[in-house]
Amino acid sequence: MSESEMLPTSLPASRATTEAKKVKTQGPEPSAAKPLVAGAVGLLLGVLGTVAVLGGGEADGVSEPAPAPSRVVRLTPQLATNARLAVEATESSEVAPVLDLVGTVEFDERRVADVGGRIEGRIVQMLVSVGDTVEEGQAVAQIESPALGEAMADLLAARARLVAARTGAARETSLRQRQLTTAVSVEDATATVGALDAEVTGAEQRLLALGLGAAELRRIEQGGAPPRRVTLRSPIAGEVIERFAHLGQVVSATEPILRVADLSSVWVMLEVYERDLSRVRMDDEVEILSEAYPGETFPGRVSYLDALIDERTRSAGVRIVVDNADRRLRPGHFVHALLTSAGEVRPAIMLSRRAIVQVDGQPTVFVEAGELAFEPRAIELGAAVADRVEVVAGLAAGERIVTEGAFALKSEMQR
Repeated sequence: MSESEMLPTSLPASRATTEAKKVKTQGPEPSAAKPLVAGAVGLLLGVLGTVAVLGGGEADGVSEPAPAPSRVVRLTPQLATNARLAVEATESSEVAPVLDLVGTVEFDERRVADVGGRIEGRIVQMLVSVGDTVEEGQAVAQIESPALGEAMADLLAARARLVAARTGAARETSLRQRQLTTAVSVEDATATVGALDAEVTGAEQRLLALGLGAAELRRIEQGGAPPRRVTLRSPIAGEVIERFAHLGQVVSATEPILRVADLSSVWVMLEVYERDLSRVRMDDEVEILSEAYPGETFPGRVSYLDALIDERTRSAGVRIVVDNADRRLRPGHFVHALLTSAGEVRPAIMLSRRAIVQVDGQPTVFVEAGELAFEPRAIELGAAVADRVEVVAGLAAGERIVTEGAFALKSEMQR
């Protein structure tokens, strides 16, 4: 197509010639898109340069993710001193399977006794109070009772008849020797003596059952004045732990007045589930822990296993005998018991509870990661033995961990 054909046909010839010359002289108009293309190219080069910087000059231009911030806790020497920091290497030790049970302290039933009147009467004297220590046979109270007077009268009358019967029997024996009486008379007199002797013995036993002492009976036999009161005595040595009556109160023969207990030995009663009973043996060693004495343990041993299973709880009672010479365990105490069962011994890493803190809901220890630098590490716990806990996973033997001051490190980490 010629230049003249590109011009509009509606122009006059003279004007067409003029426009053709203008096109030929000036050439085509610069395009308006050139500045936009140049700007796009510049922007693209800038982006590529940025990618190159972020990618570290990698050929593919893909950036790597930034590393996660380190959780290592670093302390200054002053902070470590203030926290009383202690670091120790973990060790593997042999651990026997342990049952962690709960129970209560109770009286040793062989060492507790109620002191009762054994006779209806009125309390006229209380010789001890709650908390007093008493010896076996010590007088603790006195009772006046009409029944004592009646029983004493029966004894005195029986003894008087016995004396008369013995005199008559002696006379009959003398007469028989002189052929002045028959053998039957002598036999009858001797039988009467035997019967009255038994009557006297019965009256004495009745008084003993009412609470009269053997020494008092001997004094009566020797002509002493009969007692007007029954003295109650403690059947065991121990401590008065309860008092059920007061001065002047009338008590029955079956009503206890005092309770005495020897607390030098107590029982801890535990409940063991049916599935764990095979792990309990007579004389197994047990460690008792009480919240009243944190950090302390009281040794005991298994002395009895219930013969029956409780159908409701599917458990059986286990009785532990615990020495309590210092009388710190009291009946009613709630305790934990760590029963070392008869299972196989296994190696394990054991940590003090003080070395373990909770971080984000996980048991955690601080592992040494350099000088005064420590890294928190989550661990999995197993059996507990006294104040130490087994580490099932998360630690290896020989690693150095913080054993004192872990809470200070946790606080520093969470700042």
